[in-house]
Amino acid sequence: MIILFFQLIYGALMAGHKAATAAPTWPDINGHFVPETILSESPVTLNFVENTQTIHFIHRMLAYILLVMIIELTIQIKRNANATVLLKKAAIYPLLLVILQAVLGIVSVIISPGIIPGKWAAFEWMAQLHQVTGMLLVLSVITTWYLTTGKSFKYSL
Repeated sequence: MIILFFQLIYGALMAGHKAATAAPTWPDINGHFVPETILSESPVTLNFVENTQTIHFIHRMLAYILLVMIIELTIQIKRNANATVLLKKAAIYPLLLVILQAVLGIVSVIISPGIIPGKWAAFEWMAQLHQVTGMLLVLSVITTWYLTTGKSFKYSL
C-alpha cells in the first residue's frame, strides 16, 4: 500500500507537470535507463518534485515494482488453500488493472508528442483512462487487502 501511495503521488506530479512530454519514449527514458538529468536541480531534493525526468523515472520504477508485487500477490492467493473463493476471485482484478494501467501509461507517454494545446485528442483520452484505471486499481487493491483479513462483505439494509 505504501508503494501504491507513492505511485499515486508521482502520477499526480506527472500530470501536474505535464511530464509525459519530457520523455516520450519507452522502455528507455530518452535513450537512457536512468536519465542523465535525474539529479540536475539544486538543491538535490527539488529533483523529486520538480525535475520531470526524475519524476518520470520514479513513476516508471514504482510501476514496475507494483506490477511484480501484484503478480506475486495474485500467485500467492491463487495457490493458498486457505484463501476464500471470494478472495481468489477478487485477486485477479488488481492484476488485470495493473497490466491495463501499465499499457495505458506506456501508450500515453509514446503519443504525448502529439499533444495540441487546447485540443482534446488521443493523448488526453489515454491520460484520462490511465487516471481512472489508477482509481480502480486502488479500489481493487483495498478490496483484496480487506478480503485477506478473512472478513466477508455483509450487507444489511
